[in-house]
Amino acid sequence: MKRRWLKILLIIFLLILVIALSLYIIYYVTEPVIELKGEQEMEVTLAEGYHEPGFEARYWFADLTEQVEVTSDLNDKKVGEYSVNYTVSFLEKTTSITRTVSVVDREPPVITLNQGETINILTNSKFEEPGWNAQDDSDGDVTEAVKTKGIVDTYNPGTYRISYSVSDSYGNEASIERTVVVDGEPEEGPKKVIYLTFDDGPSDNVTPEILEILKKYNVPATFFIIDYGQSEEKIALLKSAIAQGHTIGIHGYSHDYSTIYQSVPAFMENIETLGEKIRKDLNYEPFIIRFPGGSSNTVSKNYCEGVMSDLVSKVQEEGYYFTDWNVDSTDASGNGISAETLISSVKNNCSEDGYNIVLMHDSDAKQTTAEALPEIIEWAKKEGYTFAAMEKGGPTVHHSVNN
Repeated sequence: MKRRWLKILLIIFLLILVIALSLYIIYYVTEPVIELKGEQEMEVTLAEGYHEPGFEARYWFADLTEQVEVTSDLNDKKVGEYSVNYTVSFLEKTTSITRTVSVVDREPPVITLNQGETINILTNSKFEEPGWNAQDDSDGDVTEAVKTKGIVDTYNPGTYRISYSVSDSYGNEASIERTVVVDGEPEEGPKKVIYLTFDDGPSDNVTPEILEILKKYNVPATFFIIDYGQSEEKIALLKSAIAQGHTIGIHGYSHDYSTIYQSVPAFMENIETLGEKIRKDLNYEPFIIRFPGGSSNTVSKNYCEGVMSDLVSKVQEEGYYFTDWNVDSTDASGNGISAETLISSVKNNCSEDGYNIVLMHDSDAKQTTAEALPEIIEWAKKEGYTFAAMEKGGPTVHHSVNN
């Protein structure tokens, strides 16, 4: 009987030993477990912010969730990569896990236009940009970074569009457009003003002579130029014109109708090529163009139906004014037209009741234009006319578009 009890006690002891040893082994090789809800690598936006997805912690059958300590350097109001650390301790055993949170900016800035997206103004009135405000969730106030494109030519009734665009530090872009309708009874415009304009230069002989005459009489003018190649002399000539207060406009890198009027992109490339050259060589920002043949030309129809109708809007949307003319000197009708004929044409067509944009040319073949210029200026001054160069927001003339 005694031996039997000894066996039972031994078996119990061994069972306890096995259980104890098993529990020790389990304790030795296992750790508390933390399970994260959601992704361990998360991406959130500034707009949505970070919301803790939650977690669970246990050690075998013991729920340790309430004992988890969460620490973080997370700032969900600032773009960056952050860590959220979860730690739990139980029976002198500690477990940690980290969630990586990337805060990104996906929201574009918000542009608000002062006075709204549509404005109506009277013909010949002055357009004053009402301004705008731009705010971004990461960069804050980006108002000064807004870029605008487009013009409002108040001297010609129509609908004009100005685009406003801005991007933040993370490449998110925003844009908005304002429509300006120029219509209604015109306000009184300038009177007895002459805008002398010269196309197709600069030339080696005629342009220098014209500049000397303009300097002598202290008269400003506008030169709508074509490509001048790599000529240092012509670059110096144009710089001199700018220094004297003349306006440099774009006539076109090329004057070949069959090339430039093939399409809207072809024409825009033509003027932008020359525009970039002017910026580089002359450190001058051109703002006005004259279409070869004028906006009323019909030759363009031979190369692209309707191209002029599209171009008169496109150039203005891209930030260029354009002008035709309302006084023709007739020097475009041929070479060697007599100075007397040119003088008579200008005198007979200038109006005292408005502004006069005079079409002339300064290519090498137009020597008689230079010969006629002094008498034209002297007559105009005697009659009480003043002279001006084309300027932003100043008078322009638009012909009726025929293509």
